[in-house]
Amino acid sequence: STQSTWDLNGNEGAETEVGLDSEDAPKLNPYYFSDQYKAEVLKAADPEQLVDIILTRPTVTIYLSGRDTGYQSKYEFKPLTNLVFTRDQQVTTRKGIVMARLTSEQRQHEVSLMKFAFLKLKLPVIGQIPEHARLEGGDFFPAGVDLCFIGVGMRSNMAAVDYMLEHDLFGTERVAVVVDKFDQSQLRMHLDCVFNVLSKNCVLMFEDMMGEASPTRRLVDEYSLDHFSGSYKRTQEGVELSKYVRSNGYSIIPISAEAQIRYGCNVLNLGDNCIVCTDNETARNIVNSPQFTGDVKWIDYSNITNMYGAVHCSSQVVRRRNEQ
Repeated sequence: STQSTWDLNGNEGAETEVGLDSEDAPKLNPYYFSDQYKAEVLKAADPEQLVDIILTRPTVTIYLSGRDTGYQSKYEFKPLTNLVFTRDQQVTTRKGIVMARLTSEQRQHEVSLMKFAFLKLKLPVIGQIPEHARLEGGDFFPAGVDLCFIGVGMRSNMAAVDYMLEHDLFGTERVAVVVDKFDQSQLRMHLDCVFNVLSKNCVLMFEDMMGEASPTRRLVDEYSLDHFSGSYKRTQEGVELSKYVRSNGYSIIPISAEAQIRYGCNVLNLGDNCIVCTDNETARNIVNSPQFTGDVKWIDYSNITNMYGAVHCSSQVVRRRNEQ
């Protein structure tokens, strides 16, 4: 008698002996472990059931019991519990969608699912970060035709940035690599926890990390495209982030430590100076700042912020306009 395991991704485990002595014990019908049967089960499922299968990732183990129906089963699940945070599985640059490589092995399955969806929607997937590198979408910000920001620290590493530079996946003249060298805190794991671009000339920034003396400061290494060689060269190194941002014509609206913990920096820029914000204090600061002209919409997002993310974390851009 044997035990057979299969999951609804179509993967079948090895058969193992279960040691029944009864000669009358029923035999496992191999048809019920075949790809044909699995396809029939999935074909009969309605859309809601299919989504549930995709999100819960069940594995069903069926083996002989020697009593009653002669079978018993065990169910295991590896759910995609963080899929709501759709920022992380990819970045969308001026060139197109680049599939990320998440730090958590459990979350890596989210990348495969999102890529499948993008290809079904005929969206341009132009690259995928290799296994040796790490990239999460919360570390990336576009800033127009000329510039983009990408964080390196707890979740994304320089190997991913190097890969994107070497394969010309950013599509901008300059890439500002924002290095988290001194902080490395789970509360500020991504760049979008401490920084955000509101408009062409205004950003949000966690005030405690601003300045050369800050123990949590971020440093910028800038890479510029050399049109003669077609490759990126490092043109600035170790520039404190607030200094770098101001030198590029941006005004800064500071975000307090209390607001930062409430994901004050994690706003969503809808374009045309329209901002969605989930923190009251941050919303008021943006509205009252003479440095920003536009609309701010506050929403209650507590069900998501309780899961360690906010509106920027749980959204994604899939196509960017080419104009400035």
